[in-house]
Amino acid sequence: MNNNPFNPSFGKMPSIFLKRDNLSQRIIDELNRENSPFQTSLIYGQRGSGKTTLMSEISSKLKENKDWIIIDLVFDNDLLISLTNQLQEHLLKLKLIKNLDIKMNFLGIDVNASLAQNIDANFQQILQTSLEKLTIKGKNVLINIDEVHLTPLLKKFANCYQIMIRKNLKVSLLMAGLPENVSEIQNDDVLTFLLRANRIVLNPLNLETIKLSYKHIFQNANFNIDDRTILYMTKQTQGFAYAFQPLGYHIWRYATEQNKKTISLSLVDEISDIYLSDLNRMFTLRFTMIFQKEFVQAMGKVEKQKVKSQEIGKIMNKGANYLAVYRRKLIDDQVIKPDGYGYVSFLLPHFDKFIEQEMILNEF
Repeated sequence: MNNNPFNPSFGKMPSIFLKRDNLSQRIIDELNRENSPFQTSLIYGQRGSGKTTLMSEISSKLKENKDWIIIDLVFDNDLLISLTNQLQEHLLKLKLIKNLDIKMNFLGIDVNASLAQNIDANFQQILQTSLEKLTIKGKNVLINIDEVHLTPLLKKFANCYQIMIRKNLKVSLLMAGLPENVSEIQNDDVLTFLLRANRIVLNPLNLETIKLSYKHIFQNANFNIDDRTILYMTKQTQGFAYAFQPLGYHIWRYATEQNKKTISLSLVDEISDIYLSDLNRMFTLRFTMIFQKEFVQAMGKVEKQKVKSQEIGKIMNKGANYLAVYRRKLIDDQVIKPDGYGYVSFLLPHFDKFIEQEMILNEF
């Protein structure tokens, strides 16, 4: 039996992943065009929606082009230092600076004092000089930042980046974050230029894509699986990219351990508890970040797949105008979705079960 091809871990490039109608190729094509709106892009989606995977695929393909330099940054206090160090490595590799330059100074900045303090104080100058050298050399730089949120550090970086764009330097920026964090960044008074940034929204996937992926993977591995079981598995994910991985992983693992060559509806049900446990670990973190908890708890109390806004209002004892504000925020944050006139439903798979569990736990 082949090794399990599914990878439910966050932040890793899975060996199999769900393509989004060639979205990554479209972004790459746009990045290679002058003055493309994709030059500054924000990837917007729930945790587990495939943001990191999409960024990784774009970076991997662009690295094959010698005219592109990829800078991957972790969003922490060392962001500016990491960016400076990576630029320095590429400048050395291209012989645009010498080791002696670094020992004495870096692009005209004295390094006798603390490196961190110098970079922080002179970041704009360092960034501009580095990008000017790379632009003259014909190099394009893509800066990737995952899990962004609004901080003074991001403001400093983004404002310097904006200046680089105005100077027509060959630099692009791809940032990914949760919906509420991206909205906060774009609505900040200091970062108004990001309102014009291209927003790449990762909505739930087409269920046909998930169905065909499951069918291809399990049948190619010589498992017996009928269309009804594949459709049942597909429904469990609700088009959620992360859910595709743990469900497939646990079904493959269980069938292999039990030496079963047939994937049946009952087998899928047998692993449902551990699959839901994986989702709940992610939902626990997500739930702590939802400010409209009363609204989603009211939805859970109705115990229907589609919930009428009037029913939510009765439970919360709130009027239509009050509910509309909460409803819009939760839709923007990709927690719920409109589901017919006057109705909403949860966007995340099995989130209603998680909410029910949280309410029971809070009773004790």
